[in-house]
Amino acid sequence: MDKYMILCVAGQSNAVGYDESYIPADYVEQFRGERIRQLGLYGEDNLKAIPLGACAQNFQDMRPFGHPENPIPNQGTRGMHLPLADLLLDQIPEDYKILVIPCAYGGCGFTVGEPGHYDEETMTPEAAVIRWGVSSPFYRAMKDRIQFALDQNPENQFLGVVWIQGEFDRADSVGQIAGFQKMTDDFFQYFGENYPDRVYKGKWNRNIWYNVETVAYWYSIEECPMIWAHYAVWNPETYVKIPRETDSNEVNGTGLTAAIRAFHYGNNAYQKVVAPRIAKAMETRLLG
Repeated sequence: MDKYMILCVAGQSNAVGYDESYIPADYVEQFRGERIRQLGLYGEDNLKAIPLGACAQNFQDMRPFGHPENPIPNQGTRGMHLPLADLLLDQIPEDYKILVIPCAYGGCGFTVGEPGHYDEETMTPEAAVIRWGVSSPFYRAMKDRIQFALDQNPENQFLGVVWIQGEFDRADSVGQIAGFQKMTDDFFQYFGENYPDRVYKGKWNRNIWYNVETVAYWYSIEECPMIWAHYAVWNPETYVKIPRETDSNEVNGTGLTAAIRAFHYGNNAYQKVVAPRIAKAMETRLLG
């Protein structure tokens, strides 16, 4: 039976991965795919450990938004998932694989969005702009899918949560951090009580939750800077800074995902900048 280190990538659009730039035909081949899987979500893939490609099976389906010249039909946009998982392989035992659980949807927040619906049997939230929060279908799906993955093998371990979220809570930074704290408190308490010894080199606390900065565009918009300032205070040890000059879809983007291309990381920034920065932050714990 395969043994997995479980990594959850969650939040909104920059966690989904809206990179619109052209994906070379051999892009996936450069990664060690034999040791990287994702927990499927779509159709017959649901709740199965399947190969992870450039476009992860997130709560939001990005396959229709792929670069029109991509050689692989419906390949979609790309995110951090595959390059980050590949980098993390160097930080875990060789007899383990990595299982990525994508849990993100663009435009959602703690103070904006609809209540939404949740299917407990399939562990799938409604595909819509739903609020995050302790009772959110997104959060319930995230918890259930992590628990499901842990239950598949008693030797499976949890690596951490990588989180990018906040842009659409820009009118209420206080409400955003309050909802975030309530949700994460529930997360740590629930898994700490039910899976107390299942974190790889860690415990169910703030040291396994990595808050990642957003693209430069948002730092001049309303209360967005305050949201990331709150994240930095919440846990400085796991706060991941991203250089402001990191490329967005302004470079080699198509405009298919957003009218303002600067909203999202692009031009292969996830592989070149974002994933390495996250992996370096996680290295302190995993190799320390």
